[in-house]
Amino acid sequence: MVQPRQSQEGGPFAMSQSVVHVAIETHPEAAPAPGPLRLSPFWLLFAALALAIPVLPMLLAGRTVDLPDLGQLPSFALVDQYGRPFGAPEMRGKVWVADFIFTSCSDACPRLTARMRSLQDRLDPAERIGLLSITVDPERDTPEKLAQYARLSGAHGALWKFVTGPHREVERTVVNGFHIAMGRVPVESTDGALRAEAFEIMHGDRLVLVDAKGRLRGYYVADDEGMRRILRDARSLAGQG
Repeated sequence: MVQPRQSQEGGPFAMSQSVVHVAIETHPEAAPAPGPLRLSPFWLLFAALALAIPVLPMLLAGRTVDLPDLGQLPSFALVDQYGRPFGAPEMRGKVWVADFIFTSCSDACPRLTARMRSLQDRLDPAERIGLLSITVDPERDTPEKLAQYARLSGAHGALWKFVTGPHREVERTVVNGFHIAMGRVPVESTDGALRAEAFEIMHGDRLVLVDAKGRLRGYYVADDEGMRRILRDARSLAGQG
């Protein structure tokens, strides 16, 4: 169940590099007395670009991203892969990127976990950004099972938390807190009858960005562009203190 810049080849650097040769035509006749120096609009533009290029990276680096405020994440009480309490108080003071998975999933979850691992590899603990994976199959995903899954995924425990708890509390946290869909769909047998105790787990595959005050700041598709954006936005929020 799925919820709901391309850089230009050119730009100022390409323009400056294209202006390499300036043809100067000379004449044997005596030249008239020189008049006042006049610059064409082209050369004025070129000079302005030449001055702007060195400071452009500094301006971009200092720019903050204006993100929407999508509401406060409510209080919740779950446990991490070490069996330690994990809830809204443990999230305060850090920016978090959250996803929603279960360990026996063979479809979207491995892709989401790989994306989270790629974020982990690009983060430094000093950045005050954490990763949070919440299981949507808490009956089977015990802390011990999540710890094993975390090890297999190459997760650093101090940076990346895997969280579980009672089904009702997990569902309340995921659906009412993060506003991500989760649920179960009964599985039919070959004769069309519903199989007892058989179901498929459905869940949203968006990543959620939460700021250091526990407020929801964005939802992201886990593709290349989405990962670039969420890393940029998380760092922007972390830099705002």
